[in-house]
Amino acid sequence: MPFPSPFFKQQAANPSVDVSFRIFADAVYKTLARQRQRKINSNISLTQKEGIKQIRELIQSAQIRLSTSDKGGEFVVIPHQLDVAITERHLQDVSLYRPSSAGEFLTQYRKLNREWASEAKTAGLHPSAIARLKIDLPVCPVLYTLIKTHKFQASDEFKSNDPSAFKVRPIVSCVGGPTDRIGWFLNTIFGQLLKYIPAHLTNTHMFLNRLRTTNITEGCVMESFDVNALYTNVSNDSAMQAIFELLSEHVGTINLHGFSISQLMLLLKACLNCNVFRWYGRYFAQVRGLAMGQRLAPTLAIAFMAKIELPTLSCRPLLYCRYIDDCFVICATQADMDKCFQLMNEQSEHIKLTRDKPTDGWLSFLNVQVRITKGVYWTKWYRKPSNKNILVHFLSAHPSHMKRAVVTNMFRTAAKVCSGRAEKEESLELARQIAMSNGYEGHVSTSKRRRQLLPRNRDPTIAEKIPFCLPFISDEVSTAIRQCLRRSALNNIVSVVEIPPGNLKRQLVRNRMYDRFCITPNCVVCPTGKPGNCMCSGVIYLITCISCGEEYIGETARPLCARIREHLDGKQRSRESTPLGNHRRVQHDGANFDVNVKILAQEPETSARKTLEALWIQAKNPKMNRKEECLSITRELAPYLELLF
Repeated sequence: MPFPSPFFKQQAANPSVDVSFRIFADAVYKTLARQRQRKINSNISLTQKEGIKQIRELIQSAQIRLSTSDKGGEFVVIPHQLDVAITERHLQDVSLYRPSSAGEFLTQYRKLNREWASEAKTAGLHPSAIARLKIDLPVCPVLYTLIKTHKFQASDEFKSNDPSAFKVRPIVSCVGGPTDRIGWFLNTIFGQLLKYIPAHLTNTHMFLNRLRTTNITEGCVMESFDVNALYTNVSNDSAMQAIFELLSEHVGTINLHGFSISQLMLLLKACLNCNVFRWYGRYFAQVRGLAMGQRLAPTLAIAFMAKIELPTLSCRPLLYCRYIDDCFVICATQADMDKCFQLMNEQSEHIKLTRDKPTDGWLSFLNVQVRITKGVYWTKWYRKPSNKNILVHFLSAHPSHMKRAVVTNMFRTAAKVCSGRAEKEESLELARQIAMSNGYEGHVSTSKRRRQLLPRNRDPTIAEKIPFCLPFISDEVSTAIRQCLRRSALNNIVSVVEIPPGNLKRQLVRNRMYDRFCITPNCVVCPTGKPGNCMCSGVIYLITCISCGEEYIGETARPLCARIREHLDGKQRSRESTPLGNHRRVQHDGANFDVNVKILAQEPETSARKTLEALWIQAKNPKMNRKEECLSITRELAPYLELLF
């Protein structure tokens, strides 16, 4: 389950492992202490640093919004006023959206939580799993848009200030929202059904296998069909009906985790009814289709398209396969192809398809191009013109093995999808040009590429090992840490996982740019931090008494405002069992006092968060904390305090 447990259970002591851990912790500390004395050279120039600083200031002052494009991957810088006008124009489509309210959002998520708790309990799910998948205080999903730069017909359109000149892809970010975790659970069940959809593709390899087994006739024709705005045009009722039919037919072959079909359909309906989102402080509800960004959307869209394509499959084309909304079709004659296209456009009021025919004999689909000549097919690697071919740059602060893997996989894919020697050479040359444009010139030789195209031998035990997550500093440090692991005899149960530093996208792109504001009455968190901090979860926080300056450090997995509300309630009632209540009675003789709250760190994993809390308490020695309230700092971790503070 990809969600942290809200509870922390301390493991029983294991003497042999404890000794190894002490050796490992001491060795890692010495390695980091040595590294701390060394100067790390930056991989960006002073001019680039100044440019990043200026962009960050423009974003913070709400003069611009920085995002990525819909398909190319490049950055899009757009003036604030134009961005707002584009989104407002999109939201004016009354066939898709209607005004809503915070009250409706509250009603929806409470109803979903009640139904989830009831049905999951009836199904026999463990109480801890029920609680872990329910979000008692969810954040409201927010809308953001991606500019479809590949739709621009001329360079002058980039300079336009007319909102109607820009086509966008709307995305509703549901991370931390009401349906986030419940939708994930339902998806683990419904996702098992996709293998029973005949036309469904999961990757290029499956497509090439289908193409390889197709009886291609001389004179046949091929085309690709594309569905316009599939997600927003899906009929939710039809998608639910498709899921119901698949469940009914294959109920004996999939794991329902104790749920009945009727219970699953009830929960699916409840998730789809949670359709309220926020933009710029205003609430809206989506009245048609699926929100791109909801976990269930891809599975439901695939199931819905399975119903749309049934009449086409009954026409028995030589090949019909589909990757979500992109269809590849081979028919014996052009008349058969036209009939298939017409049938698919007649199945739903809102579903409309466009068609593409081969150009110079080649038809692109996914990341390959296909050509059919005299009943024989040929394939080669393909990159869309809109794709900017951005890879992890050779000079970026990533582990060398990660950068090698990126380039290796690109060359391997380029060679693997090709049908002949000439196509393979052409594809490998394209891959070489892309590698060179990302700084790998002179670092990928022809002989090396050939070695990299050989089958990969992966260590099957890596997935079973405990990950030791380490911020990437340098290859030298990572190698030293792995040596520490081997010396402490932990390398058979622990693997080092390097976390690269935040790239420009993570540092500068903010999808909640217009919706980070405080909604907590009489908030004591946001005034001393950033708007919206009160809804952050998985944090270590500092409470300071404004009257005397004494402090309290705590941690919580829930939204911070919920935990602070409990602290303030204890203060208001002067409860001795609470830190603020006891502080009021002992230090202020029952007189009330004001506090402010600051977030010290964020950490989603409970065990790591509690360790960080203990380190902060050890470093700051807050007067309001009691000794039994936190984990003790072990001898192995105590030296790390000087590295952290």
